[in-house]
Amino acid sequence: MHTGNIDYNRLLEGEWYAPFCNQNEIDRILSPQNPHDFLLQERANIVVDNTRFLRVYMNKARYIPGWSFEKSFFTRHYESVLNHLSAEDLESCKTITYGDMFSNDVNGYARNEPKWGRIICLNESLQFYMKFCNLAIMNFDTEIPPYIRMNALRIAIRTMLKVEAMDFFLDPRGIVPENVGNQMHAPIESELQFIAGHEFAHHLCGHLNDNNVSKKSILKTDSQEYFAPVYNISQKQEFESDIASLTRPHYSSSELCSLLNGALLWFISLELGEIAQSFINPAFSFGIKTHPTAQERFSNILDNVDIPKEFDLKKILAIKENAKILGELLLDDISTNFEAYEFFGSVYLDKPNTEWRGRELVDRKDY
Repeated sequence: MHTGNIDYNRLLEGEWYAPFCNQNEIDRILSPQNPHDFLLQERANIVVDNTRFLRVYMNKARYIPGWSFEKSFFTRHYESVLNHLSAEDLESCKTITYGDMFSNDVNGYARNEPKWGRIICLNESLQFYMKFCNLAIMNFDTEIPPYIRMNALRIAIRTMLKVEAMDFFLDPRGIVPENVGNQMHAPIESELQFIAGHEFAHHLCGHLNDNNVSKKSILKTDSQEYFAPVYNISQKQEFESDIASLTRPHYSSSELCSLLNGALLWFISLELGEIAQSFINPAFSFGIKTHPTAQERFSNILDNVDIPKEFDLKKILAIKENAKILGELLLDDISTNFEAYEFFGSVYLDKPNTEWRGRELVDRKDY
């Protein structure tokens, strides 16, 4: 039988990606032609290698209309930075490839791929960490029961520890009032934009030295560990990039207020993660060895950025006070309920069939 020029090995290899990628994406993964294809390939290989990720993305592909694996990784936080740069800075950043990636590092990072050049990445799970931290620490028009705040913080910390299943789109962990949902989601874009701006700032400030790169672990799962050539950055340069993220783009006063709010809220949330990690795994401590502490970075911004008069600092300081109380409760919870931060799976805001939970969704039946 005539088989023509069909490459059956390539077809078989492509089958690994078929459950969550379209044919165009599969072709790009199998034969990357540019750094965007390379980033897509890296993401897809992590999904294929790890059953936990694979199940989540197969479900997304099955249930989300018009699904695209690549488009499921948001880019607006990077683009919003680029849209506010000067013409000269924007031109400089055209050499940078960017995109969120599965990662253990709660901070963003810049990598230098010999074939593809500079790539900056943020942790794909940051948006979920921020969401549940915001529910835990922010002040809302609606009263939030203390146990709901604590459960939200537990979900956030488990997300950072990579033990919470990443299927939030399918199993959202609970129900919040619409006004609370709007308020807790509102700052997330600014939080992510600040972190993306920080990574672009490393490039623009000349911090990325191609001769100062180390092979570092970017993700560790149960069965695999993934490494990348990552730029080494000094703590002084981290402080400088925090400031440049806010001041180098041409933001209006109102835009700067939003970014300031996002940056400071992020460092309040990050400090809670540092508290948990320092207790659970002091040797790892989320890059504290390479990054200044969240508290130091928070103070650095207040000391070195010209704060607009209309910025509501009292609101941020009130949230910081909430986080201080929750941080103490978090340490107590970890010490007395350590197993809740150890097992892989899902935890929820409340028990099934309650106001903050709704009915229980059954895995493999409801999604």
